[in-house]
Amino acid sequence: MVSSIWVLLATTWLASSMLVGAEDTIFNGEKLLTDQFIENGPYKFIMQGDCNLVLYNKDRALWHTNTAGHGNSCNLLMQNNGNLVIFSGSDVIWSSSTSRGPNTYRLVVQLDGYVVIYGGATWATNTVQKSTKRKLIIEPLM
Repeated sequence: MVSSIWVLLATTWLASSMLVGAEDTIFNGEKLLTDQFIENGPYKFIMQGDCNLVLYNKDRALWHTNTAGHGNSCNLLMQNNGNLVIFSGSDVIWSSSTSRGPNTYRLVVQLDGYVVIYGGATWATNTVQKSTKRKLIIEPLM
């Protein structure tokens, strides 16, 4: 009885930890349908109902595909070849033009404001908001 409770708790923890990591990531073969989004901190990457894919920092648009009004019921697909594509039905209305061949790819909204396709970095929005400055502290050996 006690061991089955531990298995249930461990399974629940593992499932919840896997969900947290997926909130900022789309893997190849996955889609964002109309009004779905992924986010990280203040950054939201959303497939809007007007068929425009937009990266927001809170309420401010940082980047978009300029595809508003170019289709109906659009969806975003991370393809198995590394290409990120917006479809309206079967019509392609935008592409990242990053086809690299079959591999494992993922699109990630990073905490620095970049949205990047990995599997070898192949595409990014170039929207970093601030630089990270690190201070090196050297303490004397005693």
